[in-house]
Amino acid sequence: MLYNVRQSYTPPLEPHEFNRHSLIIDTETVGSGPAIEVVEFALGDCQGRIVFDSLVRPLFNRLPRSSKQQRFDHAEFAAAPDWPDVWTTIAPLIEGKLLVAYNASFDRRALAAMRSRHHQSAPERGWRCAMQLVKRAAGLRKSLTLSDACALYELEGGTHRAAQDVLATHRLLTWVLRTRVEYD
Repeated sequence: MLYNVRQSYTPPLEPHEFNRHSLIIDTETVGSGPAIEVVEFALGDCQGRIVFDSLVRPLFNRLPRSSKQQRFDHAEFAAAPDWPDVWTTIAPLIEGKLLVAYNASFDRRALAAMRSRHHQSAPERGWRCAMQLVKRAAGLRKSLTLSDACALYELEGGTHRAAQDVLATHRLLTWVLRTRVEYD
């Protein structure tokens, strides 16, 4: 799959799919289109534990600017590994797993760009979108940001840092899937 084309639709997560065979993923990126680069990557399990979290040194883009939402300290990147080193660790973790992201089409494209650039294959089982699940469960037509979706259910939102966004997605999924099962 080419990294610079729109990926096909990623279906919403189904309740039965959120189990030990799935991982929540979040990326923070710089750049856009074919030049997009992952600068932070995190994975969490269905129990709400972070199983991997790392910064990634960008090769082509400037380091991300700090903002109110995203608080990167450029000194953090001094010891950050390059993507091939990060991939060596995460590839076995995601092998055969269903990857769940809040905005799966974005994270899927970012990961595809990195893998394409480094000639790496995709070992995951597939992707599911938590945002589409929340949209459907809340009866909304418009997609919400992770922070807005968490606020809708009075949950602590993400911070635009990968591990914190993974935890926010876990809180949101746990809430939506628990209440949805009760009312279905």
